[in-house]
Amino acid sequence: MDGNTERIDEFHRKELLRFLLVKTATVRRGIKPGELLRVRHCYEGVNADGLRVCLHRSDIYSILRIDYVELKVEDGSSLVLFYNRTALSRTLADARSRRWLERLGYPVGGSCDAMLAELCRRASVELIPHEVGVFIGYPLKDVVGFMRHIPATPVHRGAWRVYGDAEESLRRMRLYGRAEADASAAFERADGIDEFIEMISLKRAS
Repeated sequence: MDGNTERIDEFHRKELLRFLLVKTATVRRGIKPGELLRVRHCYEGVNADGLRVCLHRSDIYSILRIDYVELKVEDGSSLVLFYNRTALSRTLADARSRRWLERLGYPVGGSCDAMLAELCRRASVELIPHEVGVFIGYPLKDVVGFMRHIPATPVHRGAWRVYGDAEESLRRMRLYGRAEADASAAFERADGIDEFIEMISLKRAS
């Protein structure tokens, strides 16, 4: 790790990464297959000695200990898909989702890695592909509705745009929301990052 990283005590490291740790907790637990987040290349803070320090993105990935692919690397930050391999493989194995992705040009019968590679290729040459919604756990009908510009279903304070019957969409929103709130509460109780990850992992196993 970078020398600056070693000078950041556990409390400050935890606080610098609060947002990323909480947002990726639902992925770590397998509740969501993936989460699309922007990661700064340097998270600056002040350590216990009053020195300005920087957590670089390579250090951040090492600390988070979760699978990821960088979809876009830009000046100062990267757009990153964090994913749970088991949950994402299950999502991409869904027959309807797989057929739809294959019609879009994703590899027929492709593995999770092959699908991710195609997503990364598309993200490198265009704006972030809208089908990434499937990779982060949005219902297929909502991803398709958004791409086809179908009139959205009015939903109060929805986490994403809903199309057609809202029941499944709202169920997932509630599930993701509860899991994130649970992770946020666990974060406050944990003394450090390792303890937080252990607490989340235990919840996943229970």
